[in-house]
Amino acid sequence: MPLLTLSLFGGFDCRSAEGRPLALSTHKARALLAYLAVHAGQRHPRDKLAGFLWGDHSDVQARANLRKAISRLRQALPGPARGLVDLDAGGLMVPVGALPVDVARFETLALEGTPESLEGAARLHRGPFLEGIGECGESFDEWLMAERQRLDETLRQVLGRLLDHYLATGAVDRAIQIALRVLALDPLEEAVHRTLMRLYLQQDRLGAALEQYQRCRELLARELGVEPSPDTEALRGQILRMAPAGAPPRETDELPERPGMIEAGAEARARRRAQGTGRPSIVVLPFAAAEDGAGRPLGEGLAGDVATELGRFPELDIIAPATALAYRGVSVSPERVGAELGTAYVLDGSLRPSGDRLRVSARLLETATGRQLWAERYDCALTGLFDVQDEMVRHIVSTLVGRIERARLDVARRRPPGDREAYELWLQGWSALKRADLTAIRRARELFQQAAARDPSFARAYSGLALTLWTEWACFSWNPWVLMQHEAVDLARKAVELEDRDHRAHCILGVAQLYARDYEAARHHLLKAVELNPNDADVLAHVSFGMALVGEHALAVETGRSALRLQPHHPDWYAGMIGIALFGARLHEEAIQTMAPAPEAFCSAPAFLAAAYAHLGRAAESTPYRATVYRHYRHRLARQEFAEGTSCLTWLLGIDPFRLAADVDHYAEGLRKAGFE
Repeated sequence: MPLLTLSLFGGFDCRSAEGRPLALSTHKARALLAYLAVHAGQRHPRDKLAGFLWGDHSDVQARANLRKAISRLRQALPGPARGLVDLDAGGLMVPVGALPVDVARFETLALEGTPESLEGAARLHRGPFLEGIGECGESFDEWLMAERQRLDETLRQVLGRLLDHYLATGAVDRAIQIALRVLALDPLEEAVHRTLMRLYLQQDRLGAALEQYQRCRELLARELGVEPSPDTEALRGQILRMAPAGAPPRETDELPERPGMIEAGAEARARRRAQGTGRPSIVVLPFAAAEDGAGRPLGEGLAGDVATELGRFPELDIIAPATALAYRGVSVSPERVGAELGTAYVLDGSLRPSGDRLRVSARLLETATGRQLWAERYDCALTGLFDVQDEMVRHIVSTLVGRIERARLDVARRRPPGDREAYELWLQGWSALKRADLTAIRRARELFQQAAARDPSFARAYSGLALTLWTEWACFSWNPWVLMQHEAVDLARKAVELEDRDHRAHCILGVAQLYARDYEAARHHLLKAVELNPNDADVLAHVSFGMALVGEHALAVETGRSALRLQPHHPDWYAGMIGIALFGARLHEEAIQTMAPAPEAFCSAPAFLAAAYAHLGRAAESTPYRATVYRHYRHRLARQEFAEGTSCLTWLLGIDPFRLAADVDHYAEGLRKAGFE
């Protein structure tokens, strides 16, 4: 444990290992220690430091002031820590590693660029560098301003990458928090204003979205003398069309988790990493493409397909491809990847297209040691890529779980697509579908339609189309599910007919049948999806929710926990669906913890939080969630989604259709205790 730690973001704060603050009586003594610590490992001549901090004094007086500052600094340091400032005839220095400084850690994390590192860097930057340090001379102040600008620019980059990460993974609430921080740094970032408007729209926070537009408009007019761009005006028009008649009311509800939800998500990931299953766990990272980006979609698609095929083996735990994508382009060691994702193995590689041929290299690494367990290089025609994929799966499964009969490997295979262009269209559609954006969802639908037109026997195109309907309804559409249900069911059935081993098709078919109240058919297809691929985290999350509605709570909890473990960086809807499963199993405290990083994952999520608190005898804590639910209720009532006179309680009980009377009563009782009528 270090003898002292030094925090410079948001002001000077130096503390002992026991947490006692270091009492430095003058601001220049604090400035001296800060400067030496930031430049750890560099020895600074005394004359330089004297002129740096007391440049407006004579040389004699400046050196005398430096001697006093050094004396005060050494007196203030605890006895064992006095060696932290190395003083000799050549000058002063803080040795590298002797005094941990938040600024150095911030820059290291920013450079690493993994999701965990970016969150850590954002958390460390608590305010301006050396805020409130006081006037320390012209030279020091010039250095201070340059450092602040440099660190603020690094923070902008960190927040921008973190915002992209949350948008890509569908972490809507956390993306909102980061977008607000970006705008606090640079209020004139119009594109970020638009992003925030879209995120509010996804949560049906129409008043907040329009307020954000107005804020953007006023800032642009006052600071730049310009109007919002056509894209911003078009988004405002879209929001107004979705709003109830008249102006949306000002939103006054606020959920208590929001300020700390990023930290809550990180803590939840750490807890789940510690809950190993004893099975070999592996993450398949995106296959690196050429520097010009050629082959990147194919490299990501190959990694996703390998992960999917490996996921069919229950002897393995496979981290979800969506989480693996967060490590695209990040140069960190296998040990670091394993530490962040809780995996024992990493598969990575590269893919280089050349005309109609490909060169694919792959290697399997042990994360604890970095040791290479297997490596291979393949040269093949584009049409032979699926044979390469199958060969990789055989090698990896054989390496990690011993010899598995060839027949079993063959049974696990899905039929490869017959048309390469159809497959590439599907890859583009699947990539678009990962973005929490209505335009992207509709673009995905167009691409899946083109894939189906190219190859009418391509099952994945039809399951993708069904999933776009479900995603649009769940995230953006305020029409009743019945208006989309029949088309989604027909598309999923067609996918199953074409490829009975398409686990995603079985999953979406099962979910659609839940809302048709055909519980037995829903149960059959959801369980079939898990049987076909027990490692697909998206499927497991849906199955967790579905089994909760069916009434099989032990299975709902088991699959939900597995989904969260296999998809550490999951979209908000995971928290909502699995939180409902935990609530249905009467695990109210765990339900609250699970939903904390995404309390408004969908409109009924705050209702389950309110009911969970009420069942725990903490009804007072349910008040903010009740206010949020009633805001959704008023919006939907104004849109005439249900009959006039329908109570909020009746509406909620109809949204998530529990099969068993005991589960309906448990939910209704919690809602009534929380004050719903």
